[in-house]
Amino acid sequence: MSAHVLVVNSGKSEAVDRLRAAAPDAEIDVITESSYARMYTPDVRLHFVDDIADLTAVRRVALDLSARRPIDHVVAPSERSLPAGGYLRSFLGLGGIGFETANRFSNKAVMKSVLTAAGLPVAAHRVIGSCEQALAAAAELGWPVVLKPALGTGSMNTFLLSSAQELTELLASSAADGLRRAACPLLVERFVEMEGEYHCDGVVSGGRVEFAAVQRYFMPLLGRTDAFTGSYLLPEDDPAVAVIHELHQATVSALGLDSGVTHMELFGTPDGFVIGEISCRPAGGGIVDAVRMKYGIDLWRVFMDTSLGRPAGVSGPVAALRDEIIANCDLPVRPGRVVRISTAEELARVPDVVEVRMSTRTGDTIGTRLHSASTTGLVFLATAEAALVPKRVEDLARTYVLEVAPA
Repeated sequence: MSAHVLVVNSGKSEAVDRLRAAAPDAEIDVITESSYARMYTPDVRLHFVDDIADLTAVRRVALDLSARRPIDHVVAPSERSLPAGGYLRSFLGLGGIGFETANRFSNKAVMKSVLTAAGLPVAAHRVIGSCEQALAAAAELGWPVVLKPALGTGSMNTFLLSSAQELTELLASSAADGLRRAACPLLVERFVEMEGEYHCDGVVSGGRVEFAAVQRYFMPLLGRTDAFTGSYLLPEDDPAVAVIHELHQATVSALGLDSGVTHMELFGTPDGFVIGEISCRPAGGGIVDAVRMKYGIDLWRVFMDTSLGRPAGVSGPVAALRDEIIANCDLPVRPGRVVRISTAEELARVPDVVEVRMSTRTGDTIGTRLHSASTTGLVFLATAEAALVPKRVEDLARTYVLEVAPA
């Protein structure tokens, strides 16, 4: 008999297609929020809750579905769905990532506490219970600080604040409504003055990192939805790679992941690397595809296989398939009705562009709920050396057109 798979999901639009590719005979049910309904085709069985972070509501739906047919596996592909997915596995006695591990990989307050106890480098921080406690915590840490929910996705409801006045003005405005509504603790963190921002995407099997790819972002991501953001894979002989690999394995071990995929963010500073955060789900944007182009490793497939109780199917070391530097670029996005936007054909004429995927067309409306992975399309580059990446991004910037009118 085919497996009954329950997907708990928010904004990962490709998740059901990826699951069907990995398990074409599976019976699939999806728990999500009504605002995401348009992501799915009519043949997908959807079940709605007001908030997938509401574990009681998610459990109630899961029990109703289980009464019809027992659930064999739970798949939680988005950052916001990780705790609910772990909770359901623990509650229903299913294999895979349980609640304790999922919480350590999604609740940044818990994550940073565990990493600090393990002696790993994280920014100085304070966990607070309300916005009213932010000023005292920031004053203790020293300005500037970053204020954000302990549970969140991308850079939504994340604020860089340079002074008590800026914090006071934020808390007096509607911009802080998301912080006030957050059903979790808040995190005040000393801002890390960085020389570069990096990420590491890996495959874990039996607690051991079997594969990890290190990329450097073009620029720090916070607040940059209107810029050409993205990252490029570092050559294996780059000095940063070995250090990040070591930190990545130490972080996976400290947080207790046995099997799955990871997406880890790090800051490069004059004093060494600082761990920003790590998650146990595939990265967004074009990161997964860039890794596949370079190494032939499909992190989405590994994620689905391990979520279904299968082996990760990756055993290191993994050799690169091509010598070029692969970069993925997220095209800038602005709210409004799209009056004009570049076509894939126009962007493909930029030197070293190997693939363009446009997700926005003239006439579309771009909403105001934007985060670090929001984009109108993805562009993939293959350059002879890392030093050429900024030049090619500049070429893209000169070519790209996005004109919007008020929605």
